[in-house]
Amino acid sequence: MANLPQAKDGYWDPPSSDQEKKNWIAANREIIQAAARNSGLPADMVAGIAWQEIGGQYGWMDDLTDTAREQADAPWGLSPVSPENLPWRVGGTPDETSFGPIAIQVRRGAEVLGYDPDNLTEHQRSVVEESLQDPGQNIFIASEYLAQLKAESEFVDVPAEEMTPAQYQELAARYNGGPYWEGSDAQAYGRGFDNDLSNAREAMR
Repeated sequence: MANLPQAKDGYWDPPSSDQEKKNWIAANREIIQAAARNSGLPADMVAGIAWQEIGGQYGWMDDLTDTAREQADAPWGLSPVSPENLPWRVGGTPDETSFGPIAIQVRRGAEVLGYDPDNLTEHQRSVVEESLQDPGQNIFIASEYLAQLKAESEFVDVPAEEMTPAQYQELAARYNGGPYWEGSDAQAYGRGFDNDLSNAREAMR
């Protein structure tokens, strides 16, 4: 990161239109390219995931979600509900909270950074959250997570420059759904990725 341009935010002040998404990707083009090279992925694959994820919600909303989940999960039992039973999008465990302009769950970020997601200390969790919230580090972590997902696929040995459109779409579905990537929601995400990929590629030129 030291030799790369300062990353443009997109988390605390997320894009609200397609043009703003293009501007964000274009402003972070060099970081996206460097992250993709580091992970052995096509740069437009990383850019396409960025297109899908940026502008999802404001960073402060993730902070509120995380706080609600942590309080519901607290050992002192002040909350009558469990984190999973919280209403609407707030439901879920603390380590399922997503952070960053390219949204990534804490547990996935922990895996990329070399921590055991099932045994995170408070300090480690803080490091993961801060890393995900930093736009430059966030891009690198998202790219490496995509590389981990590719390593779990049947096209693990396919070079970046030889990946097919179907493999791009499958990797996007894996990013969204993890082990449930073949489910309807993840498949819809993959189709959305494919439909918007030309926009992401245009922003990378």
